[in-house]
Amino acid sequence: MKKKTFTAVLASLLSIYFILSPIVVSAGPEDEVRVALEYDPTSLNMLEMKTGIDLPVVLQMHEAIQATDPKTGERTWENSLTESARVLKNGKDIQFKMDKGHTFHTGDPVTAHDIKWTYEQCVNPKNANLMGGPLGEIEEVEIIDDYNFILRFYEPYAAWRELLWIGICSKKYYDKAGQKKFRRHPIGSGPLRFVEWKVGEQVTMEADKDYVWNERVRYRDKKTKKIRIKRVPTKVDYKTLKYMIVSDEITRVAMLETGELDLICHILPHNVKRLEKSKNIKIKRESRVPSLYALSAKPDNYPILKDNKFSLAFHYAINRQEIVDRIFLGEGYPMYMFASKSELGYDPKITYEFNPDKARKLIQQSSYKADTPIILSYTSAVPNAQLVAAIVQDYMKDVGVKVKVQQLEAGTQATYSRNRDPREGHLTIYTWAGGRDPSTRLILTLPSDSIYNAWKTRKKQKEIDQLTFAQARETNKKKRLAMLKKIHQVLREEPSGAILFGLNEIYAMSDRIEYDWLPMEAFLFNLQRIKILK
Repeated sequence: MKKKTFTAVLASLLSIYFILSPIVVSAGPEDEVRVALEYDPTSLNMLEMKTGIDLPVVLQMHEAIQATDPKTGERTWENSLTESARVLKNGKDIQFKMDKGHTFHTGDPVTAHDIKWTYEQCVNPKNANLMGGPLGEIEEVEIIDDYNFILRFYEPYAAWRELLWIGICSKKYYDKAGQKKFRRHPIGSGPLRFVEWKVGEQVTMEADKDYVWNERVRYRDKKTKKIRIKRVPTKVDYKTLKYMIVSDEITRVAMLETGELDLICHILPHNVKRLEKSKNIKIKRESRVPSLYALSAKPDNYPILKDNKFSLAFHYAINRQEIVDRIFLGEGYPMYMFASKSELGYDPKITYEFNPDKARKLIQQSSYKADTPIILSYTSAVPNAQLVAAIVQDYMKDVGVKVKVQQLEAGTQATYSRNRDPREGHLTIYTWAGGRDPSTRLILTLPSDSIYNAWKTRKKQKEIDQLTFAQARETNKKKRLAMLKKIHQVLREEPSGAILFGLNEIYAMSDRIEYDWLPMEAFLFNLQRIKILK
């Protein structure tokens, strides 16, 4: 009886200990890494990639014409399928020389024929690829020989480098396997091979043991004492990568705490304090990412927004730094122009002071009639949008503008926006991160015939049209920057809405791994560079 009693007491004590103590479980085998994704991919093949949520998974399997430098985020030829590019005399065609020796996971070589076929499939309307529109700028992919080709554009295209990240697929494998097998089991030439996709649960990949890239390592020369760079052949540091589909952020945070996940991203600031309490978790931030949160205006639906003094008042009435500090706990920065800080043309010198008195005078001088409600919409697609809407409402109330807040379902808001439906309201809180190059966003929002232009009657609309299309064709960077500067000047002269803030990318990992976010990117990339520490 005494032995049984002692055993029972010990079991009780142990159960209490595990209830009260932090639970840490193994994420799996030592050579396995588990990464959280918020959404299940819609497709795992490059040719039929429909949305941005597919990118983190799809691109890990593939190599592209051009890679991204992991230190700066700039496009580079290093560790990619090509070793050089040359703009031809006509100023619109680009000739590429491939880096020989790259092979698909089937063992077949990657050639110019595969590049031509992949680009043609991505632009094929039947595949509804998200890059179909931008890739339509290419008139033809001309093959010179197996390892040399030319991208021939209809006309000069300034953002040509932003078309080079497309993951190249094997034409030979597609022809042999057929469309159904290609969809079920895609292959590329990248660092990770596809293994399995359990829809709604996880995507499993394994490292290609033959894949090697040249890691740039800084070192100090013993003789000259100068810092130099050497290239070290490097392989993936783990055997298996599992993308775990976890839609709820609190669940992702909890799974990182318990060790069920090794890496999570897009963490909202209020969850950082919780993670900081764990000794086994490292939190990192990257500010060099596309990020832009703003108020979009609908002047053609609501003429009051064409009144420059009324619109300008919003720029001075809103305390952007206070929004960042109070709602996002300092994990961001104020913004004042229609460009994210990672984008060509961004100018940190452009600012608006927080000046309620000035805003109040502008309202009094405007055609706004007191107590006329200005409808401000928000959706769940923007983090903490309800709080942002409420604080903007208070700022505008302080300067004499009555703002009425309404919540819309994200799909409904998008439909209203495209149809220019007045039910969307005067203003909408939105986010549109963009990327390195502004062309796509500018072309979709500013010209007279663009689908998201809500102010076609702008006084300087003809100038905006001319500048928007001209900058998209100008391959001389200095001349193009001058055009972008003029565009932003017009937007300041005839303001609509207000740019508010940008946010840091916050990501966290278990202390058994090491990983750095790829600068200038909005998604979780470069996972082949994860290092296993313990």
